Order: sequence, then C-alpha cells, then structure tokens
Amino acid sequence: MRQVSKAQFARWIAISVRWVSSASLVGAICVSASSAADNDPQNDPQVVKALSFSPRQSNVPYDKVAEKDIDSCTSKYETRNGFEGLVIYNADGQPLRRFADANGDKQVDQWCYFKDGIESYRDIDSDFNGAADQYRWLGTSGTRWGIDKNEDGKIEQWKSISAEEVTMEIVEAIKLRDDDRFKKLLVSDVEMKMLGLGEDKGSQLSTRLENARKGFLEFAKSQKLITVSTKWAHFAADKPGIVPAGTEGASQDIVAYENVIAIVDNDGTSQQLMVGTLVQIGNAWRLADLPRTISADSVLADSGLFFPAAASNRAGTSPTEGNLSQEVQRLLTDLERLEAGLKDESGDRSKLHDDKAKVLQKLVVATKGTEEMELWVRQFADSVSSASQAGEYEDGVTKLRQMVGQLANLPKGKELISYVAYRLLGAEYTLKSMGEKVDFAKLQSEYMEKLEEFAVEYPESTDAADAMIQIGLNHELAGDEGEAEKWYRRVSTKFPDSVQGKKATGATNRLSLEGRQFRLAGKTLEGKQVDTKQMGKSPILVHYWASWCGPCKEDMAELRKVQAKYARQNLQIIGVNLDTDPRVAKDSIDGGKAFPWPHIQEQGGFESDLAVGLGVLSVPVTILIDGDGKVVKRTSHFSKIMETELENLLAKPAQQIANPATQPAKPEKQAIKPAPAVPQPNARKAQQPNANPAGKQK
Repeated sequence: MRQVSKAQFARWIAISVRWVSSASLVGAICVSASSAADNDPQNDPQVVKALSFSPRQSNVPYDKVAEKDIDSCTSKYETRNGFEGLVIYNADGQPLRRFADANGDKQVDQWCYFKDGIESYRDIDSDFNGAADQYRWLGTSGTRWGIDKNEDGKIEQWKSISAEEVTMEIVEAIKLRDDDRFKKLLVSDVEMKMLGLGEDKGSQLSTRLENARKGFLEFAKSQKLITVSTKWAHFAADKPGIVPAGTEGASQDIVAYENVIAIVDNDGTSQQLMVGTLVQIGNAWRLADLPRTISADSVLADSGLFFPAAASNRAGTSPTEGNLSQEVQRLLTDLERLEAGLKDESGDRSKLHDDKAKVLQKLVVATKGTEEMELWVRQFADSVSSASQAGEYEDGVTKLRQMVGQLANLPKGKELISYVAYRLLGAEYTLKSMGEKVDFAKLQSEYMEKLEEFAVEYPESTDAADAMIQIGLNHELAGDEGEAEKWYRRVSTKFPDSVQGKKATGATNRLSLEGRQFRLAGKTLEGKQVDTKQMGKSPILVHYWASWCGPCKEDMAELRKVQAKYARQNLQIIGVNLDTDPRVAKDSIDGGKAFPWPHIQEQGGFESDLAVGLGVLSVPVTILIDGDGKVVKRTSHFSKIMETELENLLAKPAQQIANPATQPAKPEKQAIKPAPAVPQPNARKAQQPNANPAGKQK
C-alpha cells in the first residue's frame, strides 16, 4: 500500500465535507505524521474528528460512540477494493467510519457509516468536486439511492427505492409537511413517457398525479393520523401485478401494486394510511396517488388504477371493511418489534426467532384461504429455514415440519406445502452438516436421494426444477456429465419457459460446446464493446469468474503468466464477470490492472444472459476457442489439460490456426452463443444447500 501521512488524510477530509460547519472545518483533523507512530488512541484527535461527522441525510441507522468510549477507538489507513481510506474502529474491532479516496486525487469522496460492523450508509462525491451528490442506504438499512445534482443536501431524484421505502418516505413527508419531498416520489413527466401507457390510461394517471401534486399540502395539514411522533411500522399490499404490453395500448409490461397501505405506530397503536398505486420504473418504485386516511367504511378496491376490479380481501377482512383486522394489526406490530430485535443482535436470538415464527404462524391462520396467506407462508419458510441454517434456531426444523402438517388442513394450504417442504430439506441438510465426524459423501448422497423424491412428489413445483438442477450439477461436479445432462434435459423439457428451464438448456449447451462455433459479445467493465468475431484469427481463452471466488483468482494469476508467455502469438483472453455489482468486480481486480484483459459484465450476475445462456451454475468456467471461432476445449479451471490444448493449438502452423478447414473434416455441430435469459420472477429466492450450489466456486 502507498504510504500516506495522517496530515494528508486530514486535508482530504477537511476539504471534502462542505456541509460540516465552518467552525468544525477550522478545527478539522491536522495531525503530524509522528502521531501515527505513537498509535495511542488517547492522543488521536483524528478519531475524535472523524466520529464528529454525521450522515448528510436523516433517519440513517449508524453506530454513535459515547464520549467516554472514544478513547478506546482507533484509526487505521487501509486499502479496500482498490480505494485508500481512513477507517475508524471501536474497541471490539468493528468499523465505525470510513473516509475513502475513490479516484486517487488525494481527496475524500466517500463518507461511509457503519451499523454493527456492516456499512449502512454512504455519502458519495461522484463528480469529485469536494461535495456529496449521491446518498446510498446500504446493508440492512435499505436500498435507497438518492441523487442531489446541485449538492444542497436535498434529494432531487431517487435512482433506487423499494416500494416499502416509498411508503416510509411518504410518512416522513406528511410528518414534516414537506411538499418537495413528496413530489420526488411521484411519477415524473419523463417517466410517464417511459411507461408507454395507452392514451386513456395515461390520461387517468396524469389526472391522479396532478391531483396529488396540488393536494398534498392541504392533506398533510388537515389529516390527524400522522403526527411528529408517528413511526412507520409496516408495508401492506397484495403481491404486485403485471399489465402486459398491448393492454389498452400499453407499449410494454407495467408492474404495479394496488391499494398499498402504510401501517404506522402511534404510541403503540397501529393505524393505516392508504398510499394507493405504486408503479415500478427501472430500479425504483413511483407513487401515482395522493395518500388518504382510511375509515371503517372505506372501500379499497375502488381506488385501483391498473386493477380496479381486484377485491382486496387483505388480512382476512371482508372487501368492504377496507382495513386490516385488529388481530392482524397487532401481529404486524409484534412482527416489526421482533425484526428490530433481530437486527439489534443483543438479545436471545433463538427466542426471537421462535417468537417470530409463532407470529408468522398466526398470520398464516389469520389470512387462511386468501392470497395474503401465500405471502406469510413463504416468509415463514424463508425466515425459519435461514435462521436454522445459520445455527441460530435449534427448533427451526421442527417448526417447518409443523407448518407442512398445518397447511394440509388450511384452505388453499396444500398447494403451498411444496414451498415449505423444500426449505425443510435444506435446513435438515445444513444442520446435519454441522455435526461432528460427518460423512459428507454419505450426507450428500442422501440429500440427492431426497431431492429426487421431492421432484417425484411435487413434479409441478418450480422448486422441483431447482432440485433437479442441483442433482445435475452434483453429477457434473463428480465428473459424470452424461448423467448431469439427463437431469438438465428433464428440467428444460418440463419447465422450458422458466428461469430454471433456461439455465438447464444453457447447461446442456455448455456440456456439448467442444467442436461447435462459439461467439461472445458484450460491454466490458470500462464500457467498451468486445466481440470475439471481431478479434481476428487468434486463439481466445474465455474465463467466467466472480470477485468472491478464490479459485477464479488463482486461475487468473495463471492466465496472466500464460498471457505473457504467448504474447508474441497474439493469444487473446476475455473475462466474463458474474458479480451483480460491476463496481465490486472492478475493485477486486484493481480496475483491471491486476488482470489486464477485457472483462465483460452485464446486469444480473448469475441471472444474466451471459450466465443463463450457457447454464453457468458455478465458477470458474474456462473455454478455449481457435482462430476460426470453434471451441477446442471446455473445462472448469484453467488446468494442465487446457494449457496442453492451448500449446497444441499454438504449435500449429499459422495457416492451420487461421483456417481449420485444412484439418481433417469433422461433423459440424450447431453454433452456440449465450442465449437470452428469462426475467427472474419477482419472488424471494430461498437459500438451498449444495456441496457446490449454483453460483458458487468449484
């Protein structure tokens, strides 16, 4: 790491935090390099100064330090993800703050705040002029990403915000009577055009938006529900729906929630605010309505914009009641309290998980026979299974078994049994793997047998497709590609239009790559277009990788040696990164300097076209292509076998490499290229165990 003095870091922080008061800036950190050698936290004013900074946005969860505990905190200069920065740690070694230089100009342009050791919020100076213009909530604090072009501390646009967080922002806007804050949540004129609505529906939405813009302040002042002490508690809505392209002149699919409710807490009493219609635009949800309070005789179903006839029998109430039952309100309040306790991590986690499971069980019963029941069943299964696999809930497996039995006796419950049963399999496997003296080969074999039984018992379940892919991957990793292909073909035949079906089809294509034409094209991490067809007649090595994959990095180190060894023969290398965040990928390879060849990356990671088209279920994957675009060899790691094939290919006379037609003719196979992926369903993915689960390293 390049050596940087404390005084230098002090200047970075001091000149970069414009919203700190001028008095604070005068006293900004200014420590000589000698104080770094002392390493005495009591003589480290940099720690004191760093802890005095606070997020530019309000309502940010982050760790504050009592004055008496400041002396136990320490500062350290570190390089993380290629960025140099000053990190402040508490006495337990957990990070509290980080001030980073993202572009190497010796100025702080990222101010990071942590909660329980996890980064929860970040102020960002993306144009590197010394003032933050972006604000991101991270970790368990949410997904909000606000843009502030004029750098005045007020968010002008939400680049990313979930439906739940929209309702949180609405409550705050009403509480503060902040008209501007509210309007930032509404569908903008530009976004109206992006939605591609037909004339009639577009006119209806425009009218609603105009009423919302004009009527908010009057509503905020006249309503009695939201006060300065009101707290947002929960989000309530039926699952979102899709208006398919072509409906009433729509040029594209529209994803929307109808009759959304924000449940708020007023001194321990749960009450409801009708939010109305929310529409998804890119990574953000937008509001289409003026909020209103709900009376006992309110009718929710009459307010829908896209699905006006949808009766809202939410939470076991009749459609005409228009509000949640008192029992469900109480349960939702309890659920919110328990989730907050689990985030705090200071209590008895096993008891908290057990109490949460009991509340979710009651919500399942309270909503039996309704569409809402599926939501609570899935949340129960995901929550209990995850807690059990994390080793935090001993009775989790028992609770899952109880739910399987309970669903058999509830209206519309039988069709949800498979979802719980599949999570039960995963929890049982993980618990057994945590035992002492485990025979993992036997355990894995038993798990595969249970997956096969599940696929037979619930053949129509999408989890059956996932189970069969796991079985296929297990055979593939064991070297039995013939058996793996059989399972992949079963999935692609049975579920051709599902995500799993597309992955399985891609996997069968990948297993038969050798001897086939292969073309790869896409944009690199730097935004440049790469196309193997335009790369001349040189051999090409394609390497699929992810930042968290240790064996991938080992392969890449070998590839760098090979690149240098065969530089004169013009060997080409292309990386295909499967991280979901391109910045993480770029940071992990030092902006490309560590492994200097183009790295293609596209949104979606293992759900992207690049991965789904070839059924890349684990990394690394390595493909050698000759000068005519034909696959010579396909393996996982860059192994000795692959290097030998490369040496043989490069040893051929130039005209033979450039024109494989001069070689003995072989039966021509169909060309392969990554195929388009099916959009991922808008549902929470379950964590399933596997010796090498999809998306993990080999």
